[in-house]
Amino acid sequence: MTATTESERQAATNAEDLELAGLLLATLPRLGKMAMAATEQHPMTANRAGVMWQLRERAMRSGELAQRCAMTAPALTEIVDSLAKDGFTRRLEDANDRRVVLVELTARGRRELDRYREYMKERVAHVLARLPAEKRSRLHASLSDLQDAIEAIAKENANVR
Repeated sequence: MTATTESERQAATNAEDLELAGLLLATLPRLGKMAMAATEQHPMTANRAGVMWQLRERAMRSGELAQRCAMTAPALTEIVDSLAKDGFTRRLEDANDRRVVLVELTARGRRELDRYREYMKERVAHVLARLPAEKRSRLHASLSDLQDAIEAIAKENANVR
């Protein structure tokens, strides 16, 4: 039996972390798709919700919004027009540059996004309910720890800027 070196332990840890990262990245879209499959009862589409989600913290330029949503400019314009018609978004002039148009989430849009988020949470909860209570508890603790780690990294990055 040979003693493992620090570099061998580090390589094993990195491999485990990479495997876990792959599992997490594969699971999240599948979970979202399962929840989305049940949205026939909800009028919000994934694309509309995605656009609104990007606007929840601040208004932004259409180009930036299209990039964040991985959409073409024409596709984004169509969705923003539809959201504006429903009273969920509005276009504003940029105070610093009147040539620039910003897209902003309205209060009505924020309420609709909150309703949609609750609906999606219920759909995901149906999937989670299939797990035994002990596994749900472990998952909750792990995801809380992951959220804390993400917030710590965000704070470190904010302090660097």
